[in-house]
Amino acid sequence: MPTLPRSAAVPVAAPPSAAEQALLFGAAQTALLFDGVPGYLFVVKDRAGRYVSFNQSLQQRLGLNPDEKLHGRRAAELWPADLAVRYREQDDWVLARQQPLLYQLDPILLPDRQAGWCVTHKYPLCSREGELAGLLCLSRDVPGVPRGEAEAGLVQAVDRMTKHSERRVLLSELAEEAGLSPERLSALVKRIYGLSPMAFILRSRVRAACALLRGSQEPLLDVALACGFYDQAQFSRQFKSIVGMAPSSYRQQAAQVASGAWFWEPPGL
Repeated sequence: MPTLPRSAAVPVAAPPSAAEQALLFGAAQTALLFDGVPGYLFVVKDRAGRYVSFNQSLQQRLGLNPDEKLHGRRAAELWPADLAVRYREQDDWVLARQQPLLYQLDPILLPDRQAGWCVTHKYPLCSREGELAGLLCLSRDVPGVPRGEAEAGLVQAVDRMTKHSERRVLLSELAEEAGLSPERLSALVKRIYGLSPMAFILRSRVRAACALLRGSQEPLLDVALACGFYDQAQFSRQFKSIVGMAPSSYRQQAAQVASGAWFWEPPGL
């Protein structure tokens, strides 16, 4: 039976090769699209965690002057320690698995330097030859949700729904982990993601299944069980309701798409 990607050694930091520099430069141009767009933070890092490119929002959140140097610096040099540790752990997860890490709930400093929340997506940047160059990070601020309400527990509960969605879990267990009532947890998750906790977990499982369908030829039943579905029939039914096609059709379509810096997920995921 296939398993979801597990940790591997993070590549040792080394000067970027010419191919890596070209890929990082290409990704860096995208940051220009997010300059002046409120509520978004866009960052490109090399595989050693050094900042290569970013939109202006990063400097605003860090309280830096426009002429202060950010290129080549790491999160630990810029963010408060608790935030820097979380961001680095996420980077290590992405680089070790070379898989996207999506819909993370992160504490962050907002552009006015106040404590807030954001939803973060991180993608590995790999050449078509599979050479790992770095990662791309996109965060969207979550307005109207104050920090401090069972903060650490809420982050852990959302991590469980994203990183470990294949495990069986009850809403009451998630609420206990978050230090909130089931009703309050459901309201917060709905406010942040527009979904109930169980619907959010289902989409996390479908995303994990998409990764396995793209990266292996394992039987559909094995993919279903590895991602937390009860059987192939349930998997196929719920996969089609979200993705819009059967798992087998998705696998065939994905096989026809040349690999690139990342594989964008289907609408609805």
